[in-house]
Amino acid sequence: MSTRQPAPPYDDMDERATTPRRRGPHIGPLRITPARVFLFVALLGGLAFLGYSVFFRDALQVPLMATGFAILGIVFGIAAFMSVASVISAGHDGRDARAFFTSLLGGILAIGAMLCLAAAVIMGMIWTGTSAT
Repeated sequence: MSTRQPAPPYDDMDERATTPRRRGPHIGPLRITPARVFLFVALLGGLAFLGYSVFFRDALQVPLMATGFAILGIVFGIAAFMSVASVISAGHDGRDARAFFTSLLGGILAIGAMLCLAAAVIMGMIWTGTSAT
């Protein structure tokens, strides 16, 4: 005969007390905030604007491309700064893997921001150097 006691029934209240409650709307683990919605809309708008300027040729193609690259550079830069806050928050909470991968994503976003802003500057230099006078 076994002297082991049966496990107590699962108590749902214990799990709710240990896990933090999620507030607001979420898409999977990602919380939807006004800043994220704004950046997503700006990203889609910048990509659409850049796509328009690449595929439709006219006299203002180069400055339109410069504007599209500038918009994307600003969006990527803001997203990189937002990832810094997420890295700090994850580090304080002891979620080291999340902090590492968020910092990796933030670095990639910062590189993308620098590349887009450099492309905007180059397009601006091309536009000013090609004046037909």
